[in-house]
Parts: sequence; C-alpha cells; structure tokens
Amino acid sequence: MTKPIVLMFSGQGSQYYLMGKQLYEQHPGFRRWMEHCDAIAAPLLRHSLLQVIYQPLDKNQDFDRLLYTNPALLCIQYSLSRVLQEMGIQPDYLIGYSLGEIAAAVVAGGLALADGIRLSIDLAALLERASPLASMVAVFESPEILAHSPELFQKVWLTGRNFSKNFVVTGLPEDIAQVKHSLSQRKILCQALPVKSAFHTPLLDPLQGRIRQLVQGMQLTHLSLPVLSSVNGQWKARMDAEDLWRIIRQPVDFAGSIQTLLKQGEYVFVDAGPSGTLAAFVKYSLPAGASSRVLQTLNRFGKDLESLQKLSQDSTTWH
Repeated sequence: MTKPIVLMFSGQGSQYYLMGKQLYEQHPGFRRWMEHCDAIAAPLLRHSLLQVIYQPLDKNQDFDRLLYTNPALLCIQYSLSRVLQEMGIQPDYLIGYSLGEIAAAVVAGGLALADGIRLSIDLAALLERASPLASMVAVFESPEILAHSPELFQKVWLTGRNFSKNFVVTGLPEDIAQVKHSLSQRKILCQALPVKSAFHTPLLDPLQGRIRQLVQGMQLTHLSLPVLSSVNGQWKARMDAEDLWRIIRQPVDFAGSIQTLLKQGEYVFVDAGPSGTLAAFVKYSLPAGASSRVLQTLNRFGKDLESLQKLSQDSTTWH
C-alpha cells in the first residue's frame, strides 16, 4: 500500500544566503520557477530577490532581514514544490511551520502566488516598521524545564515546540541574552536563530488589526489539498484573516501536529524547506519501529542536485 506523502514547509530561522544555489544554477525547472517568483517580488521590493539570495556581500552573514527572508522562504519552497510535482511527487497532505503555513496555502491553491508573495512582503514591512526587535533561541531540552525551572525563562515566551527535546523561546534581545547566559551556566545547549521579529508573542498584539487587514482584497479560496495547522493540529479549509493572525501570533506546536498525523497511520514526510529542519524534527518524533520515511530536499551543504536526484529515485520505492 502506498504511504501518503506529507510535504512540509519551514518558517523563519531555516533561511540562509545561497540556499538552493546549486539547483538554481543547474536545474532548469527550479530556475524557471524562481525567476517567475522574482518577476513578481522584484517590483514590490524594488530590488531583485534573486540578487539578494545568490549574490550576498558576505555569504557567512546571517540572512535575517525580514523584508527579504519572508518572500525568499516562500519563493524557494514554492519553486521546490513545483519541481517535485513535475517529477511526479504529488503530496497528499501539507503542513507548514509558522510562516510556512502561507507557503502551504499557496501550494494548496487557497492563495494565489502573487498574493502570497505580496502578503509575505507586506507583513515583513509592517513588522519591521511597527514591532519591537526581538530575539529567538532554540533550546535542546524538554519543554518541561519551563515548569521545573521558570527562573531561567523570565520575561520570554515559549513560541515553538519542535520535538520532545527541542523548543523555542522568544523575547526582547536583552531578555534572551539572559536566558542564554543562564542556560550556559547549567550546561544546557541552545542556539540563537536568525530572527529579529517577535513572532508568536504578545508583543505583536497591538498590530492585530493591521495584520488581519493584510489579506483584504485578496481572493482566498478553498484549499485543494488538506493542510494541517502547526498551531493547533487541526485541518484547515481555507486561509483567511483569522487564520493569518493565528499563524503569526499563536505559538507553534509542530510536535503535537506531527503526533496528530502519526495517530492516523504511516507517511512519507518530505521537507521542502531549505535546511532540512522539519525532517530532523520529524525523525526525532517517530516512535521506535515506525515505518514512516523522512526525506529532505535542500540542505546547507550545497549538494542539492544530488539530494533531489536521490529523492526522485527513492520515490519509486514508496510503497
């Protein structure tokens, strides 16, 4: 029996300069879709998005300018999803992590590509202009530590549950710096993420009305593919203003959403993000003896074409 395919879309923190560069240079289909996306994004940005991604002044610098990272993540993942479909890899289900839910809505036909790109840019411009700077850190420990040692996490918010030993907290830069120091003293590993916006925190509450208004005038239609929300683990029928606010404001429970899926059966999970982050999260979430498969497409090591070719060959065995 063929296992259903779950295509996954990552959010902020998974981006980096030169992501997908080998595919862009050597895969005509991927390049065609990226150029199509750039033709939509460039007039809105007044700058070529492709030049931002593939011609950085310093490739080792954090790619953290929201005005560019928002549409870049959408365009990369949309282009890759189209390439996968052209290879005959048709998803049965979609799931997005935070802003990856916008990419999922576009791929599922609930939001036009042009509107999705405009939304990602308008949202970034609003947050850069009107929300406070924030910092985000991934903690390699059980979220139970939040209850057991609350003194370590003063003035910050739990904003993401990734798997049993990985969660994310967000807060003002000085408060996150204190969290990192406290965790270091206890020899608890953590990793700063290249995100400067206060996603999934009360710091965004004053912008609720303006964020909801961003989809006004856009044609929001029924999703043609089942999309699982990583906020509440529920299936979505469409994306609207309420759903957009939920995606931006509420904490992500990716771990819980994956468990919702796993209770229903076994799957082939395909990570359409640039870093393979969600593939790693799912691998750590699978129970012992599970027959689900977890695959990534792009990664930070530059062997994108090889990974895609291997994925194509493996797809013939997904039975």
